[in-house]
Amino acid sequence: MSKNLSEIRRYELKYTISEQMALEIRDYIKDICSMDKNVPEGEKGYIVNNLYFDTSDFKFYYDTKYKKTNRYKARARFYGEAATDFIWPEIKYKIASVVWKKRYYLPIEDWHSLFTLENVNPEPPMINKRLDTFDNIVYWHNAHSVLHVRYFREPYVTELEEYGRVTFDRNLCCRQTYGNVGLNYKEQDMSYYDDPITTRHFDSPVILEIKVENNVPFWAVELIRKFNLMQRGFSKYCYGIDSLFGSSDDGRIPKFHLDK
Repeated sequence: MSKNLSEIRRYELKYTISEQMALEIRDYIKDICSMDKNVPEGEKGYIVNNLYFDTSDFKFYYDTKYKKTNRYKARARFYGEAATDFIWPEIKYKIASVVWKKRYYLPIEDWHSLFTLENVNPEPPMINKRLDTFDNIVYWHNAHSVLHVRYFREPYVTELEEYGRVTFDRNLCCRQTYGNVGLNYKEQDMSYYDDPITTRHFDSPVILEIKVENNVPFWAVELIRKFNLMQRGFSKYCYGIDSLFGSSDDGRIPKFHLDK
């Protein structure tokens, strides 16, 4: 099976902002950024779907929630209201404030076959060597599909840097997947979780992300200063899990199980 691997190294800065501030920032960056070319003509963005995988003891969830310095997660992404052509299995590493994302695209018809043993490297990983593909992380951690997250992304790119993006994410919703890797779903199964109570924000927030390849450039620093942005970690995966199941007094997920 051909794997068209790509890897991106970047810094990610996340903020929760009001809709009014999102509109003001959009206007401010109009001379710095332009709409991502992947946005369909006449549209303001696109729908992103992430299928998150985790271990039976939710290692990836807890590593993220409690901000382990060196961590990673496995997910598969497709775009649009339904998966119709390709899916992107990917892994996302984070070491301190630096993020690496490694992924490849796969025809939808090959998605289920990805979970057969012949498509996984049978050699166990060497000690201290990173598991460097989605397939190997899922296999060696015996990870299962646990959560489908969907949101609408309004993305902009800048030509002032080799790599620079500003994105606004809205309408976050999710569903439990019970270990199922099927990509079809019913709209009534999606539960929205961008409300003020879940996000601990004064209203339903917009998730602003500034992504750059190297140190934060001048234009991004000025944007942060002008709008007095206060950085805030916001894991769509963790907030999705918490929105469905809450957390107990000791911080553990209550009543969460893989099977229906």
